[in-house]
Amino acid sequence: MRNAQPAMIRAFFAAFAEGILSAEAEREGGTVEMTPQIVKKTMLEHYEEISKHFFDIMFNPLAMLHYDTAEELIDILKSPEVAPTLKTPVDLFRHVCRTEEAHEDMVTEYRRNFSALLSGKVMTAADFFAGFPEGYLEDAEGHKEREVRLVTKVVTQAFHTGREVAKAQPSGNNQIYLFRLLLDSLQCLLHSHVVDMSDETDLNTAFMRVCVNEENLKTMLSNL
Repeated sequence: MRNAQPAMIRAFFAAFAEGILSAEAEREGGTVEMTPQIVKKTMLEHYEEISKHFFDIMFNPLAMLHYDTAEELIDILKSPEVAPTLKTPVDLFRHVCRTEEAHEDMVTEYRRNFSALLSGKVMTAADFFAGFPEGYLEDAEGHKEREVRLVTKVVTQAFHTGREVAKAQPSGNNQIYLFRLLLDSLQCLLHSHVVDMSDETDLNTAFMRVCVNEENLKTMLSNL
């Protein structure tokens, strides 16, 4: 799916930022408040850490997205033509993305999400969709097991990493944060537009609409 890579990248940024922002809000005895001033102030100490954690968290999911087997990528990275050129994480990501086009798209989405944080905003699902031309993103049909599994794992790992970076105290609210992140992240993965929800839509109905079918929903739940 064309949605998969950009949706995964947005999922990382949104979940990592919410891990940090939720920890700060809890220290102040409140809830996460996504005002530009609070986002800028809270994230200021952590901007330089984003690239490291992006590499740590996203390397395997991107590899699993672009290659059928780990051995396929390993053979490329160990080849005499490629191995001597691998000096930095940037060099590795060129091959993890498999094609130059996919790598350029990854860089574009990384910068787009990073710029949103610099302006004091976590990219919303609406902003995500608005960044692509009409007809580029796809509405999912059938069971997207691999893509749903990868996005779910990116959300959970990035969120908990953000909590650790911010030295968060144990909280009973983690599931609430994760459910909100997953609703947005799977929307970006499985749809070409924002899914309409009324204020009365319950959580089960919301997830069923976003996940499209029960198979995708079960895959998400089994990977939390």
